[in-house]
Amino acid sequence: MSMSAERVKFWRAEMKTLDTLYRERSKDWQKLLDLYDLRFERKIRDLDVSEMIRVPIIYPIVRQVIATIAFNYPKLFFTVEDDEGAGVEVADVLERAASAFLRLTHAKEHVHQAIFDALFCGVGWLRLDYNPPGDDLIPPYVANDAMSEDLVAVSRVPPGFVHLDPQCPPHAFGHARYIRERMWLPLEQLRQDKSLRYRGEIKATVVDDRDELAFGEVMRDHQESPEDTAVRESIKNGEFVLVDRIHDRMTRRLIMFAEGMEAPIQDIAHPFARMSFPTSYDVLGRPLLDTDGQTQIVDLDNGQEAAGWLVENGFPFIPVKFDLSSRGFYPVPHVEYLKDLQNVIVESMSRQSAMLKRIARQGLLRRSEVDANPELANRLRLGVDGEFQVVEDPDSAVRELNWGSVPGEQYALEDRARAYADITSRVNELTQSGGDEARTATEAGLLAAAASINREWLENKVAGAYESVVRNAFQIMGDPRYTPEDFAINVAPDGDVKVIRALRGADFLYNFRINVQAGSTRPLFEQLQRSQAVDFYDRAIQRPNFDQMELDKFLASAYEVVDPEKLLKDDLNEEAVRAAQLENDFILSRLQDPGVVPGQDNLAHLEAHPQIQAHPRYQQVVQAAQMRDPAGNMLNLQAVQTLQGINQIVQQHMAAHQQAEQEKQRGVTTRPTAGRTPIMGVQGQVQSNAQQLSEQVQADTVDVQG
Repeated sequence: MSMSAERVKFWRAEMKTLDTLYRERSKDWQKLLDLYDLRFERKIRDLDVSEMIRVPIIYPIVRQVIATIAFNYPKLFFTVEDDEGAGVEVADVLERAASAFLRLTHAKEHVHQAIFDALFCGVGWLRLDYNPPGDDLIPPYVANDAMSEDLVAVSRVPPGFVHLDPQCPPHAFGHARYIRERMWLPLEQLRQDKSLRYRGEIKATVVDDRDELAFGEVMRDHQESPEDTAVRESIKNGEFVLVDRIHDRMTRRLIMFAEGMEAPIQDIAHPFARMSFPTSYDVLGRPLLDTDGQTQIVDLDNGQEAAGWLVENGFPFIPVKFDLSSRGFYPVPHVEYLKDLQNVIVESMSRQSAMLKRIARQGLLRRSEVDANPELANRLRLGVDGEFQVVEDPDSAVRELNWGSVPGEQYALEDRARAYADITSRVNELTQSGGDEARTATEAGLLAAAASINREWLENKVAGAYESVVRNAFQIMGDPRYTPEDFAINVAPDGDVKVIRALRGADFLYNFRINVQAGSTRPLFEQLQRSQAVDFYDRAIQRPNFDQMELDKFLASAYEVVDPEKLLKDDLNEEAVRAAQLENDFILSRLQDPGVVPGQDNLAHLEAHPQIQAHPRYQQVVQAAQMRDPAGNMLNLQAVQTLQGINQIVQQHMAAHQQAEQEKQRGVTTRPTAGRTPIMGVQGQVQSNAQQLSEQVQADTVDVQG
């Protein structure tokens, strides 16, 4: 169904308003970026352009902020509320899935760039897409190879290309009516996209010096750099089309306009609007199941519109925003507060340099001395340290002209500007401008507290961005339209043998909460975690209630050892197991107890001796003892007695091993060996199995004798 002319008129008017609004915003953002790139257009009175000293004040501050709040991936912890019994196990699987997803989508790089954007533009943007399997392409058609197939994709979007509804409140992103997204798309791929209309009428956009490029800045009144020129020429050469993609939350539609065309080339139901799908049944009326035998197959062709969205706030966008505003959703960028301070410092340094260069050191010589000694002036100019010059009257022959130095007020002004810049952007206990040595302990403590509060505020915003990325991605992957087929992780509990399987849509539909440890974004967080892990290991290793083998694995994992099993001692003593097997043969063949030899691995023997019940000779005796005639009477009483004797010998032999191990532990204090079944548990298992069979045999024997 075509969009009505009235609706087209509405969107054209809205886009014109947004063009004006974001053109002015982009100009301001570009000025801040020029300062970061040391491109100063501001002239200093009485100074030539060549005399400007480009001091990078904003650059180290921005780098320090990003390095402090977003150095590593945060740790995501899940709390599953649906099933208390399986909550811990499910949460562990979701945590592994979140870690794998962030790694596969390269989310770290996109979040870092969005943080950078937020510092200069007030808001940085992340977008969620679904990259289908195969050769299918999604806008902007050029990045699909860098994305994982059949998986939700995370992308940073240039701030100048995301235009938010001007009516959006400053604190409620989900109240916006729409988001307009601008992007450059290759004409060739655009014409091949079968989901678009009027493909044959789409033409390449003509690029001139007023068009928006790359970052989204307006090139008017801006001196192009070689990079800007290269982008412009590349767009001209590649035949790109500037399109507007509108995410309409009110009507749950995705609309696309192409430059030079009045009607939209796309107007469809939004892909991330929630839908319900009926279950598919076979000819017998049974629900069709997927290959896992549990997940029901649904009919994707007959979906019905449902309430809600697969993404929070109804938009596949996640804002990264640090500051607040009373005027609108976009606050004053953080770097804007530093702009004038950097200009002051640049001017101060430039004036100091110019003063020192213009005021050359000079001197006066008495003419009579020069007449008497013509080379005196040259020798004074080229003289070396320690050299003596002979004159008639040293007191009046030479006088130095001292024009003064840089005024002290100039240095004081610069110091104050650096101090204000430091106060504005302090995120750790170190200062950019120095001078902490003159502060008292109380002053230093107050500054450290202020830095900690500022850092935690910024960290929480970054942690929230990661949390939103993962929550939205999991909600999307829980939909049968977007469930990945090959997103496989280890689903076994920690410490168990790995079980790798592809996650299903149902795995993402639990009611869960995500907690992000914001401190994990700090530099050196891994080293801090490792120190805590080692401290815990040193305490726990002395406690007998902890599994010692698992503690060793925990220590290896703290140092990111990929496969700790290769480093740990094999808990299976093959020689002891072989000796126990020979003792089992001895018991079966001679019906005698071989005895316990001092120094044997009693634990290995206690694990191996119960395996006598699987020995072929033992099974023959069991079968003979269970033989009955048609009346139910036992036929081989000798086999019954033999079986009872074997079980009694095994129990006696294992009791001897248990006693020997207890004496060994009392005599020498050693660390309990981990990874083995408890002694009483092994013996109890053998006794239980043997006792059940013995009781059955004895009961049958009584019946025969009776």
